[in-house]
Order: sequence, then C-alpha cells, then structure tokens
Amino acid sequence: MFEQYHEQITAEALAGYPLECVWLITVSDCRQVANVADEPEKTFRIAKRDLLKAQKEGLLAVVHSHPNYPDCPSEADMRGQINTGVPWGIIATDGTGCTPIAWWGKGVDVPPLVGRGFRHGITDCYALIRDYYRTERGVTLPEYPRNWEWWLNGDDLYGEGFRSAGFVPIDARQAQPGDVWIAQVRSPVPNHGGVLLERGLALHHPCASNPVDPTRLSVREPIARWLPHIALWLRYEGDA
Repeated sequence: MFEQYHEQITAEALAGYPLECVWLITVSDCRQVANVADEPEKTFRIAKRDLLKAQKEGLLAVVHSHPNYPDCPSEADMRGQINTGVPWGIIATDGTGCTPIAWWGKGVDVPPLVGRGFRHGITDCYALIRDYYRTERGVTLPEYPRNWEWWLNGDDLYGEGFRSAGFVPIDARQAQPGDVWIAQVRSPVPNHGGVLLERGLALHHPCASNPVDPTRLSVREPIARWLPHIALWLRYEGDA
C-alpha cells in the first residue's frame, strides 16, 4: 500500500529517531509534518493546520513511526484512525533499521482468515471475529480501540463490547456455526474469542506473549480444547 513512499518514510523515520515522526499522504504527495506533541518520543500530535491542509488537498493516509517498537497501534492510534476515516500505517525503528509499514483501517484489504500473523489491534483475536463477520456474514462490527494487555488493565472488551454490537448470550447447548465463543485464560476478565464453525471446529487467533508475533497464526481447530475455558456464548441478532 502506497509502496512508492516506503523508501522516503523509512529514511525519514531513521533520521528522526528517537522521536515519533508522522507523514500525511495526499492525492499529490507524501510529506513529513511536525510532531507537536509535548513528549514526541512517546506519542505524536499533528498540528490542526497541517491536518486541515492535507484534508483539503485530499487526505489518503496517515503514517507514523514507533521508536523502539512495537509496530502495532495503541488505543490512541486506533481512535485517530477512526476519526480521520483513512488508512493508518505504523513503521517501527530502533534507529538502525525499520519494519515494513503495518497498515490498518478503512480501505485496507482484509487478510485471509486462516494463517495471518498476530498483530494486536490489527490482526488479533477480535479482529479475526470482526473480519469473519464482515466477509462471511456481511455484518460490520464496531471497532474497539484498545491497548495491548487491556484485559490486565481494567478493560472488558468482550464482556461489554459484544453486547453493544448486537450480540445476545445463549446457552452453550444452543450454539451453532457462526456463533461467537468467549474464553477466559489466566485473566481477571474474558480475554479471548473465536467463532464456531461447522463440524465442531473453531476459528480463532491464539494470543501471543508479545504484541506482535508473526509466528502466531490464526487457525481452524477443534473447539473441544477450548470448552473448559469458554465463559460465554453469543449470537448476533443485530441489523446486518
């Protein structure tokens, strides 16, 4: 995505290290703009005049760097993407090299449901459920901005989010393909989920111990191994 600008962004991310850098891609160009955050080594903020100028020209995407990793979005990044309504990208750097740009948000292609690597906020267990409903059921579920390890920090993404998205609890004995299961694994709140498929299979994305792990792949596997951990079954009854 926007491959013509990768070399420019990589070079400028390295030059700007250890600060977070930000770029606005418009219909005419890709330009680095000032990071006016109070702590630019930890976060970024775009001056209102720069954003308004880019939007007037035709804003296509926003990219920013994460010094010293990880190359996955924070809750604030996810909120920013939703607010702008265009794709966002993250490039991580340690000052000597950079990761490829990780893209997410409106306009970004949905990766295959099986075999995708783990990237929190982009291709994690909730993202897989969301993409399943989008591609297989024609249902657009809400995006919930979230930080890594939200389940250990007082948030309840699954317990609260699915009910507001149009799901209702069902008895485990009523479960049928397409229903969502929510599991609680070494956590004070339910922290993992997937979709029940035909023939007793489950579609889910095993969580990783790190926010980005390309070796942790989404899978189809027997639901049986997860049954002891399932805390809730849900069925979608909202408007498609």
